[in-house]
Amino acid sequence: MSVRARRVRRLGVLALFCVLLLAPWAVDNQFAMHLLDMALINAVIALGLNVVLKTGQVSMAHAGFMAIGAYVSAQLTVKLQLPFLVAFVASGLAAALVALGLGRIILRLKGVYFLLFTFALNEFLYLLNKNVPLLTGGNDGIVGIPSPVIPLVADPLRSKSAFFYLALVVLALAAAFVWALYRSPFGRAMDAVRESELLAAATGYNPMRIKIVAFSIGCFMAGVGGSLYAHFIHYIAPFSFTFWESVNFLLMNIVGGSTSLAGPIIGAMILTPLPELLRSYVVWQQVLYGLTFMVIMRFLPDGVMSVVFAARRAISERRAVAAAATPAAESGRPGAR
Repeated sequence: MSVRARRVRRLGVLALFCVLLLAPWAVDNQFAMHLLDMALINAVIALGLNVVLKTGQVSMAHAGFMAIGAYVSAQLTVKLQLPFLVAFVASGLAAALVALGLGRIILRLKGVYFLLFTFALNEFLYLLNKNVPLLTGGNDGIVGIPSPVIPLVADPLRSKSAFFYLALVVLALAAAFVWALYRSPFGRAMDAVRESELLAAATGYNPMRIKIVAFSIGCFMAGVGGSLYAHFIHYIAPFSFTFWESVNFLLMNIVGGSTSLAGPIIGAMILTPLPELLRSYVVWQQVLYGLTFMVIMRFLPDGVMSVVFAARRAISERRAVAAAATPAAESGRPGAR
């Protein structure tokens, strides 16, 4: 990528960030702000799943790890009265430690076997949340989860606009971390493992260690996303973390484009409000949702970001043709030597 292209991309990211900063002033509707906050939370979690997908593994247990983070954060703040930031970090660490412990077992499985095992794991965590009321409150869940309190900020973040900035900062930090991770030697090792574990091992990489670390990082992000969700909704219950939530996070990556860092974020921005936009068509809501997804997959099989990549390639090719044509035109002028 040329220096000019990098500069344009950075300016585009900066402009997008500035637009998001002004969103609470531009959006007066509280329900719209609610959806925007939920989209940011979902983007953090979908970005974590993208890290797992980077190694070639498709996990159906991401909602389960989100639940671990949500319940840990809720119990630490409700029962133990710990500060939000302590609970927030602990939620991610708890999910990552569970992923690290299970990684050596489940990551030996490949393909459909890994997919089925993670599906079973998500169902196990769901049943655990329902049937262990001492830890999770059972079917009644946990109520009265406090709003986040941030140091140097006088009041708790009770309003949707105030919470928006917390979610935006977390998403920006998560995206910056994943961006640096993908461009590091470890990121190149993840690509090698996804392409071929045998070839990766032959070049000196340890595929199992790489997959375990990537799985733990992805689950850490699901855990902190679960913490944000718990303190935003103020109530959590097992039905918030079903298998279908894991499917939604996977769809966010597919719709946005799983090969791009921006893909899961764009997918979250599209799919989070989509059910609500179709809610007025109650009878046809699920049908329209499915048709919308099929249309996207038919015409954009590589996700929405494929349009951006295609436009970038077209502009680069046009510039290359123009640059090649310029010397030829100059050499054809009268008097040119």
